[in-house]
Amino acid sequence: MIEEKNGGGMLPPPKVLILGVGNILLRDDGFGVHLIQSLEETAFPPNVQILEAGTVSHQLIPAFRSIDYLIVIDAVEAGDVPGSIFKFFPEDMNFHSEQKISLHQISLTDVLQMAELTGAKPKTVIIAVQPKDVSTWGLELSDEVRMAMPKVKELVFDELKKIKAINYT
Repeated sequence: MIEEKNGGGMLPPPKVLILGVGNILLRDDGFGVHLIQSLEETAFPPNVQILEAGTVSHQLIPAFRSIDYLIVIDAVEAGDVPGSIFKFFPEDMNFHSEQKISLHQISLTDVLQMAELTGAKPKTVIIAVQPKDVSTWGLELSDEVRMAMPKVKELVFDELKKIKAINYT
């Protein structure tokens, strides 16, 4: 339990979901899933959950209702050097949602907007890496993106400490 006073009582630690997204079959696009897999042996407290989401789905919305914070791990095309790391918030994204023909076309931005419409709006941070290759079939990450993994893990733990979800030193 986090030692934070609330009118004489203790506040429970915030509930956090660390969500890894991406298509693991398209090399660097699967970065978020690979990162979640690397965290599976980590002994997180009960208030911190990890989830491989693969390609984002509207089926995640119910999970957003029961958490306070969402940390999304993804690959993002930013036109930067492969392996570059970015940390941003949904409101920083300026994507206009186009009409969808299929539920398979739903993006992370779409899911977050749908969740907000249903009243599920956890505080969200996105930690992403610039991919090198998202067009070649393959399960392995490029060297540049794989080398970014330790720093992204560090940023995840820094975020958990900042929001007082963990009290590791």
